[in-house]
Amino acid sequence: MIAFEISIDGQKACTAGVASSGVTSVVASWVRRPSGDVAPGAPSGDRFEEELTLDVGGLTHDPDGAPVHVSWLRRPLKPGQQLIVSVVETEVADAPQQRAREDASWAAQRKREYYERLKREYGDA
Repeated sequence: MIAFEISIDGQKACTAGVASSGVTSVVASWVRRPSGDVAPGAPSGDRFEEELTLDVGGLTHDPDGAPVHVSWLRRPLKPGQQLIVSVVETEVADAPQQRAREDASWAAQRKREYYERLKREYGDA
């Protein structure tokens, strides 16, 4: 299988990959937003919250076909840290630290909410 080998500051963190059909992703994100203690619409001044994170996750399926969200790594980062993502071919990847089977009724409800929101936004165009 194709997998991602992740190293942080020279230390191997994980090898992430799914053997069957699915998705594996590596995302480094920086987010800056007004602090949660600022009222909506009020000027934020210099009160901000920041996040700098690394997420390694994906999607696979159980034998019955149900989607399963998997996560190998979610951790905060600091400026100056070195990330190395190597694309490797391997027979075995690390087991994910988390698995969350998608509930079919929950997914259907989310899709319906999304549809209704788009319908309000765009009408029957």
